[in-house]
Amino acid sequence: MKTDDQDRLDSTTGESASRPSNRGFILGNMSLAHGASHAADQGLPVLMPTISVSLGMSDFQVSLLWAVRFAGAGIVNLGGGLVVDMLKRHWGLMLTGCMALAGVAFAITGVVPNYKLLVALVLLASIPGALWHLPSSAALSQIFPDRRGFVLSIHGFGANAGNVLGPVIATALLGLLGSWRGVFFSYAIPALLIAVLVWVTLRNVGRFGVQERRRLRTQLKDVRVLVKNRVVIMLVVAATLRGVGLDAVGAWSPFYLEETLGKSHLSAGFHYSLLTGMGIISAPIFGTLSDRFGRKIILAPGFALAGVFSFLVVLAGDGVFLMLLFACMGLFSFALIQVIQAAVLDVAGQGTEATAVGLIFGLNGILGAASPFLAFLVIDYLGGYSSIYYYSGGLTIVAFVLVMLAPMGRGRLRLARGERLRKALG
Repeated sequence: MKTDDQDRLDSTTGESASRPSNRGFILGNMSLAHGASHAADQGLPVLMPTISVSLGMSDFQVSLLWAVRFAGAGIVNLGGGLVVDMLKRHWGLMLTGCMALAGVAFAITGVVPNYKLLVALVLLASIPGALWHLPSSAALSQIFPDRRGFVLSIHGFGANAGNVLGPVIATALLGLLGSWRGVFFSYAIPALLIAVLVWVTLRNVGRFGVQERRRLRTQLKDVRVLVKNRVVIMLVVAATLRGVGLDAVGAWSPFYLEETLGKSHLSAGFHYSLLTGMGIISAPIFGTLSDRFGRKIILAPGFALAGVFSFLVVLAGDGVFLMLLFACMGLFSFALIQVIQAAVLDVAGQGTEATAVGLIFGLNGILGAASPFLAFLVIDYLGGYSSIYYYSGGLTIVAFVLVMLAPMGRGRLRLARGERLRKALG
């Protein structure tokens, strides 16, 4: 019988034993599907003002809807990471199921008659988007251990492309179809077709890398080591604070743009796409630089600038400066999350990748569930929709402090140690 130490040695020596020859093809298809998922998901925020009027929702009910969405995603991530790590051979099926379930959820959302059922549908729809990140990030981390920051950023590049297109597509479809229900119906068929593409191209993605069966006791022991790691905890908390702030900005920016500044649906969608999608430019750059020079040198100034830009939004008014400022904010909105993932995965043991990613997104979701209510209180008592940008900026600055204090080394250090161990083992 193998000992726990032997399990981990086998994991290390086998890390490069089974890498696919078509790594770029896998990365491209996974990023494409990720982008399609985000394009649909980012339609909901810009449609929310219209949905709230249609269903007679108050700001508190909108807050509850976002809280359910964030909490659902958080529960899936926290509870799913360990399971996903142990069911490695089924990662392709999981990815396919995510896209298929998203298509079904969109179709049902199009016929939902009232607020209560909409809450249930939002909870259902939170599952596939949350689950996708666990097997996809874990697979890419194992297939590309030598370029982890870059490939996670390319995976994020797909998401950012979806973030750019999603709000514009949603508002354009709203104008064309005249109904938010029709927009959700139009999402369903592409999602189901992409599910077929994912199955055809990615069904074997879990069969690469280390393939030994890890016992539950070994897995739990490695997870305990992971969650006791000071760097992991500091980075996860930083990511959570940043995520909570972004959740508030994402949920209420369309209301700020339309109701406070009086912008049209299409103009609000354009501004929102800048806020959420400019990582299409920055994500690959940040990922490559973090691989080369270390994670902290990207994360620290990134968080600092993101916080400053958020503080400046209200002063920008509603002209060209606001558009430029939203674009600058967008460079750091989600691109930094992929670098944090890479930093955490640098110190996560082989076989705990999905658990590590689940910690990041899980805590973000669980604590993010409180964010809409906190933002609601901030909006109600501290200056209206504009006050969310100060709220988000403050949380981002705290995240910056945590990143500065985290004792991170360069992203390649763990890989170099693994190479030395393999040579020593002969």
